[in-house]
Amino acid sequence: MEQLLEEIRRKENLRTNLSRLREWIREHSQQKDDLYSLKLEPELLQELLQWEDPKVRKNVAMLIGELQQEALIQELYAAYEQEETLFVRSAYLKAMRQMDASAVLDKLKQRKQELCSLTVPKEEEKHVREERSLLEQLLRQYQIRKGHWLIPSDLRLNVILTTNPRQREVTARQVQRGKVTLVPFGVRVQGAYVGQLQKIRTYRALLFELNCRTVQAEAETAARELAGSNLLERLQKLRAGGEPFYFRITISSSMDLEKRGAWIKQCAYVLQQETNHQLVNDPSDYEVELLLFPKQDGTFLPLVKLHAAVCEGGVPDGRKQEQGGGERLYDQRFSYRKHTLAVSIRPEQAALIAALARPYMKEHAQVLDPFCGVGTMLIERDFVKPAGVMYGVDLFGEAIAGAWENTALAGKNVYYVKRDFFDFTHKYLFDEIFTNLPVRGKQSREEWDEFYRKFFQKAGELLKSDGIMVLYSDQDGLIKKQIRLQKKWKLINEYDMDGTERFSVYIIGRKGSRTG
Repeated sequence: MEQLLEEIRRKENLRTNLSRLREWIREHSQQKDDLYSLKLEPELLQELLQWEDPKVRKNVAMLIGELQQEALIQELYAAYEQEETLFVRSAYLKAMRQMDASAVLDKLKQRKQELCSLTVPKEEEKHVREERSLLEQLLRQYQIRKGHWLIPSDLRLNVILTTNPRQREVTARQVQRGKVTLVPFGVRVQGAYVGQLQKIRTYRALLFELNCRTVQAEAETAARELAGSNLLERLQKLRAGGEPFYFRITISSSMDLEKRGAWIKQCAYVLQQETNHQLVNDPSDYEVELLLFPKQDGTFLPLVKLHAAVCEGGVPDGRKQEQGGGERLYDQRFSYRKHTLAVSIRPEQAALIAALARPYMKEHAQVLDPFCGVGTMLIERDFVKPAGVMYGVDLFGEAIAGAWENTALAGKNVYYVKRDFFDFTHKYLFDEIFTNLPVRGKQSREEWDEFYRKFFQKAGELLKSDGIMVLYSDQDGLIKKQIRLQKKWKLINEYDMDGTERFSVYIIGRKGSRTG
C-alpha cells in the first residue's frame, strides 16, 4: 500500500493506481482504522482534480468522497462546476453524497434549477438526466418533507383493488358503496369512499384511476399523456404541502428487461420536464408509483399507487383531524406484521383464505395452526370470525418469537409453542386446524408423501369429531390421496387460488359429522 501511495504522490501511472487504491478501499470498507491510516495530502488531491486525464479527475473525485475528505468540499464543488466532460460530472455528485455538503447546498440548488431549465441536445440527454437525478438525490438528504397524504372524508374516487384473480368476487362482495365491476386483475369501484375500502382485508393494493384510461406505447408520448391527465391535480388534492412528488414508473409486462429500463428512464425524464419538475423521478425513495398495465392493442392502462397512504381512522400517535377537512391517513390493515420470514404467506392472501372458509367456521372455536410461522394465518382468521382459544405450533424459534410480537401488535390472543407438530399434544381437542402447509423443498416425492400421511393421521388425533381443517397447499394429489386412503376424511369444498390448480384452499371434515 505504501508503494502504491508513493507512486500516486509521484504522479506515476495515475489512472491505474487510483483505480487500484479505490478497489482496496472497497475491500476494506468495514475496517475504519485502515481507511483512516491512508495519508494522501489534501494539496495533492486538489491538484489531481485539475488533471488533464478525465478518468483521473473522476477517480480522484470518487476517492475524496470515499475517504470523506470534508475539508475539500468547496474544491470538489468548484471542480464539478468547471468540469466539461459529461461522464465525469456524476462522479463529483456521488462523492458529495458521501460527505457533508451543507457548505455548498445553495450552489447545488442553483445548479439544479439551471439543469431543469436547460435544453440539451439528444446525444447529451443521458448524461444530463443522470446528473440531475444525482443532484436531486443529494439535495433530498437535506430536505425535511413536510407534505403528507390527506384524504377528505367526502372525497369519492374511481379505484381498482388488485386481488387474487381467481377469487375477485370475495372482495367485490365486501364493497358497500360505489359501482363495482370485475376486471382481470381485481375489482374496479367507481365513486368509492376510500376510507371504507381500507377496512377490506382481501385486496393487495388500492390503485387510483386517472382520467386518461390509455397511454401510448412510445415513451415520450406516454409521458406527455400522463402530464396532460389529472395526475398532478389529483396528487395535489391528496397531499398538503408544496414539495415535489417523488415517483417511480413500473411496467407490468413481458417487455425485455433492458428495453423496459430504457423506456422507463425516457418516460420519467420527459414527465419531469412536462410537469416543470413538480414530479421528480426517484426509483429508490418514492411516494407515488405509476403502474402501467399492458393492453391487447399495445397501449397501457395507467394507475397510481400512493405509498404510506390511506386508511380510515387508525391515525398513528393519536393525531386527530388536521386542517383541510381530512385526516392524516395510513393503510394500517397489516401494520402488525413487524416480523416476517421468506416463506411467510402474504397477509391479504391469508385474509382471503379466512374469508373463503368463513361459512365453515364456528364462533369461539378452538383453533390450531400446526405450522404457524409468524402467526399471520391465525391473526387473519380471528379478524373474520372471533375464535376462542388459538394455538400456533412451529419448530423454528425465530418464527415463534416473531409471532408473539406480531400477535400482540394485532391485539389478538394466541398461545405459541416451539415444537414439532408431530410431537405436539394437548389436553383437549380442537374445532379447527387452520394452516398454510409447508412447501416442498429438497424432500423427495416419497418423503413428502410420508409427510402428508403423518399430517392427516396426527390431525385426526387432535381434531374433534365435527371439526374441520382449512388447508392451503400446492399438493393437490397428496391431499386427495390421503382423503382417499384414510377413510375418516371427506373433502367439503376446494377453491383454486392461482388458476393453475397448483395452490388451492381445501375445506376438509370428518365423514359422518355435520360438516362431513
